[in-house]
Amino acid sequence: MPSIYERLRCPICARKFKRQDKVVLDMINTVIHQECYHTYTEKPLLPIKDEGSFRKMVATYEFFWDD
Repeated sequence: MPSIYERLRCPICARKFKRQDKVVLDMINTVIHQECYHTYTEKPLLPIKDEGSFRKMVATYEFFWDD
């Protein structure tokens, strides 16, 4: 089974996340590249719950972990 690093993509730019990418996690746990989040203007985005590297988010939040 592919890891989370091979499956998850940014909903704005559709690029796969790399471990070192700077990301934000919004209130409903959507992961978005930090640059995409701050430059997106088409509609308001949800508030940020956390931000940092993608690796940090995966290590911090259990819903990313494989069983």
